[in-house]
Amino acid sequence: MINVVVYILAFATVFTILRILLGPTIWDRLLGFNLMSSKLIMLIVMCSIIFEKNFLLDIALTYALIGFVSTLFIARFVRDRGKI
Repeated sequence: MINVVVYILAFATVFTILRILLGPTIWDRLLGFNLMSSKLIMLIVMCSIIFEKNFLLDIALTYALIGFVSTLFIARFVRDRGKI
């Protein structure tokens, strides 16, 4: 059952990558990036459950923090029109 969820998440990640590439506005691409980050975190957690490796949960948590902070920085960068 867990393997099916992993395949569904991997399949949905492909569509998210298409949203990032084809997004008509930068905000659509940013939303796609955030969505892809969330799906990859879920995939890492599912792999942690499948392989029974607890260190993967630490990696997922770190990736979640990096994804959140990078989304905030990109949004502020776009909002301020490139001023750092």
